[in-house]
Amino acid sequence: MFLTAEQASHQALKAACASCDWQETAADRINKRYKPALTDKTMNTPQHPMVQPSRHYQNLNLKILISVVAAIMLLIGCRLWMLYWQEQQSINADVKKRVKGASHVLDNNLNEDANTLRGFLQFISSNKSLQDAWLNQNREELLQLALPIYKNLNASNRVTHFYFMNLDRSCVLRVHRPGDFGDTIDRYTMQQAASSAQSSSGIELGKYGHFTLRVVSPWIVDGQLVGYIELGEEIEHITPQLSKNMDIDVVFAIEKEYLNREHWETGLKILNRPGDWSQLSKYVIIDKSIEHIPAALTSLINSGNLEKTPVSFTDHTTQKDYHGGSVPLKDVSDQQVGRLIVLRDISAQTAELHKMAGLLLIGGCIVGTGLFSICLLYISALQKTSWQLIQTAHQAGKAEIATSVLHNVGNVLNSVNVSASLIQNNVNNSSSKNLGKAVEVIEHHLTDLGQFVTHDERGKHLPRFLIDVSHELSSEEDKILDEINSLIRNIDHIKTIVEAQQKHAKDKEGFVEIVSLIELMEDAININIASMERHSVKIQRNYSDIDRIVTDKQLLLQIFINLINNAKYACLESNHQEHQITLGIQPLGKERVMIKIEDNGMGIDSKNLTKIFAHGFTTRQGGHGFGLHSSALAATELGGSLVANSQGPGTGAIFTLEIPYRLTGAKLCKT
Repeated sequence: MFLTAEQASHQALKAACASCDWQETAADRINKRYKPALTDKTMNTPQHPMVQPSRHYQNLNLKILISVVAAIMLLIGCRLWMLYWQEQQSINADVKKRVKGASHVLDNNLNEDANTLRGFLQFISSNKSLQDAWLNQNREELLQLALPIYKNLNASNRVTHFYFMNLDRSCVLRVHRPGDFGDTIDRYTMQQAASSAQSSSGIELGKYGHFTLRVVSPWIVDGQLVGYIELGEEIEHITPQLSKNMDIDVVFAIEKEYLNREHWETGLKILNRPGDWSQLSKYVIIDKSIEHIPAALTSLINSGNLEKTPVSFTDHTTQKDYHGGSVPLKDVSDQQVGRLIVLRDISAQTAELHKMAGLLLIGGCIVGTGLFSICLLYISALQKTSWQLIQTAHQAGKAEIATSVLHNVGNVLNSVNVSASLIQNNVNNSSSKNLGKAVEVIEHHLTDLGQFVTHDERGKHLPRFLIDVSHELSSEEDKILDEINSLIRNIDHIKTIVEAQQKHAKDKEGFVEIVSLIELMEDAININIASMERHSVKIQRNYSDIDRIVTDKQLLLQIFINLINNAKYACLESNHQEHQITLGIQPLGKERVMIKIEDNGMGIDSKNLTKIFAHGFTTRQGGHGFGLHSSALAATELGGSLVANSQGPGTGAIFTLEIPYRLTGAKLCKT
């Protein structure tokens, strides 16, 4: 049973929630663990040695590594298989197109030759000398006049049959075989010409078992029908043309029931051609472009399933792979007298396909190794950053800064943990688990895949099944890649937070960037989105069309994250059934911009509005009072201000941040 992308995401989220203690954030857990050391004024004395960071993130690192490795290998493997399968389908489609095209090309060639023969018949019927010999019933004179014409047509246009017939269809003269005459010609083309009084043409199976293109035309002299003239050509010359023009091999197989063995073998002797009546049970081969008939093709024809079964085999004599099919071979009366077998040598394509699969496998391994190495580097950086975070705070002796950083890191770590769980659950519930059965079926029918997919009831569902799996895998791939990208963004943010705090500790001059406020706000939402979706906190956006600003991107991002997180907790601690946060961005004159973050949460008592940004002040159980305090300090550093407004408890709150379009006194970062 396949899971939809939405079901997989829902189950992954449930698993993530079950694996985490959502009653306290990562920042709360870090704060409880390190707060005594960070607030102790004598923490660097011998009596109070610096607290060593624990292996708090070890399980998280292992979870991320396992999930990322599994996801990468799964996605690469599935993508390689789909590319291979699509290329195989492309080859099959090309062969099917050539099989259908062969019949059309054959018809076109026959029509062109028939029109040429009609032109010759017009010339012959208008010859005055022939007309006189015919009207005088002088057979010998008629032969002497017609024989040079026949020899010329035979040499230049492959004409092999030339008849003169009475109105009663009796043969007066076979120019190509003068000694054979007097019999009645009752072929279909003769009947059509007699009944319609117009020329008739088409291929017919002759007495000696060879296809002949015949054109019969009424012979009219001075407005009177005096007889019939016929020209014909055997169509063997079309076989090499058809083979060359369409890059295929063809085999003409005629059913034995339409042939007389004695006559057929006599015809072979007359034309000095090889043939074996007993080679096949139901058919005889009258023409072919392939050097020899492979044993696999002989078996297929003798099986009686030629009409229903796609042709696919390997000629072990030449080590060539063939794929193709067959179409009905009909005479001018629309009677099926055999099959036209079309073969396409796909040896080069098969070899190229195997080569491509090998290159894709090697490339996939290289890419997978690269992605894994990148993830490993980022995860190692996360562990190193966590160590640097604690050491920086202790060495600088600024406990309030370190706790603020830990609070921000804790927020991001919650999202990291959710992303890791989502990746793990997406892999565990991937639709690819059912792909193995399909692969086993395909491997079992590798030599007759075209037949299996076309005619077997299970095989007919295989392409649709693979397409559905492909769509599911593509959706899963997008979700996993989104979570991996989220991991990378969050880890980068943690590193940047530490670097920014180190900049303050060492009194280094800051740097600014050209920033899109809307994109930065969306990044802040995404960092908290998992928690808000879990608690059904809705986001409403009121963004104005505003130019990019020049400011310290990381400081501003910290403010957005803290304010959104604070609004989320305010909503959760209220008694409202619906939780909503409204985000607004709009210009404030020509030099400043205003950002509003409004919630419908628990509100703020008027007596607390003056204390809301004080260090350590909080009304939330388990809160530490550093988020809003650090946000206010950051707003001041950005050349702006942060204020809070509320009508009282239960009415929600509005936090308004005003900052300039361009932060002065700082260098623009050009990298």
